[in-house]
Amino acid sequence: MIRNVHVIDVQTGTALKAQDILLRDGLIARIGNTPMEAPNSTVTEGGGGYVIPGLWDSHVHVFSSPAEPATAFPLYVLNGVTGIRDMGGLLPLVEIERIAATVEAHEMTGPRIILSGAWVDASPGSWPGMFLADSPEQARSVVRRIEGEGWVAVKSYSMLHEDVYRALASEAEALGLPLVGHIPESVSLPIAINAGHDVVEHFGRITKACSTEEAVMIGRVGQALTGADPRSAMIEEMAGHNKIVLDTWDEGLCESLLVSMAEANVRVVPTLVVADFYTGKRPADLQERMAALPETVRQNWSVPDFRLSAMTDELRALADESIALDVLTFQMAHAAGVKMLAGSDASFANPFIFHGFSLLDELDRYVASGLTPREALYSATIAPAEFLGLTDESGRVHEGMRADLVIVANDPLEDLRTLRRPVAVVVNGQVFDADGLEKLRDQLPD
Repeated sequence: MIRNVHVIDVQTGTALKAQDILLRDGLIARIGNTPMEAPNSTVTEGGGGYVIPGLWDSHVHVFSSPAEPATAFPLYVLNGVTGIRDMGGLLPLVEIERIAATVEAHEMTGPRIILSGAWVDASPGSWPGMFLADSPEQARSVVRRIEGEGWVAVKSYSMLHEDVYRALASEAEALGLPLVGHIPESVSLPIAINAGHDVVEHFGRITKACSTEEAVMIGRVGQALTGADPRSAMIEEMAGHNKIVLDTWDEGLCESLLVSMAEANVRVVPTLVVADFYTGKRPADLQERMAALPETVRQNWSVPDFRLSAMTDELRALADESIALDVLTFQMAHAAGVKMLAGSDASFANPFIFHGFSLLDELDRYVASGLTPREALYSATIAPAEFLGLTDESGRVHEGMRADLVIVANDPLEDLRTLRRPVAVVVNGQVFDADGLEKLRDQLPD
């Protein structure tokens, strides 16, 4: 029994005051006015706090190393994240599925895991272990393999050629799998929309599509991809794109494009917080966050990163202006009705993008960009549940739903800062009160 809490309805932005919530077998069994009778139940005092649905981070990489889950999972729970959409790792699928099963069986504390990381790229691949497709026939074969292995989506990546991407999209649609991921750099966003792309990962690709020179940039990338080292050639070509976008971004073109995205029900995972990595911006509580990481990770993050090494002086000089244009385009996308799924891109492979913490940073970016706290919360609760087809389990505090909850001291509809120090977190029916959260923090690997 969770005693005496105010239940937030993220859909309507209202609160049901002074409620008790009875949990049983991992589900919300009953909600009623406090004090509600429940003989023999274990009571957790809510103290007049506010309950929201557990948060989703819709873009993470939690399996980039074998040791990562042991740190990442507690950090998600500590930050109120009870569900994650994993977008690709370096561990074998059978091992990833085994770990996910241990979490669901309460053998390991962590968030619910949705495996959406069947990423497909052109040879030689941007990361190790990717599915590779260099022809339409290979693309169709790869999608059939992905479907057979049990992935819930197909993830396109940056180096795919247009004909291969179209075949990937067509086969994914035929098999009923969502097409998510990067819009390949040699494919225009309108083509991706028409092909049935379901979720665009990372917002910068939307801003680029608002340039009157998108076709020119795409053509140059396509040519770069024909070389002996396509990945390096693509990165070198793309280094000049920020300047072109800043000079040729067109508001009218952008408005039309965003309306077409909304009409086609194309979602976006913005990952605005990733900009901090490139600009060197670090959170005020950096020391606390770093202390929660294993020493090996801290050491790896102290070494110059290949992505930062690839940044030119021009890119650094334009960074703030480019980020501001992303924010403006994000505001326009929200106004046009484009649906957002909050995601951080957290991974041990992405320095200073933190599991758990960075999802809250992302939500703060949305509010700073003009969304209300309720709208930001929607992107991390109801919106992911809708996309994943889990509205009968997730996204609401309601009887019969999965018991994934966050209790905070103050009204999050007024100020999201209250999410930073949850009073209690419930993940799959397991209640972590203040003492439980502290013990979880103490169990983080050294």
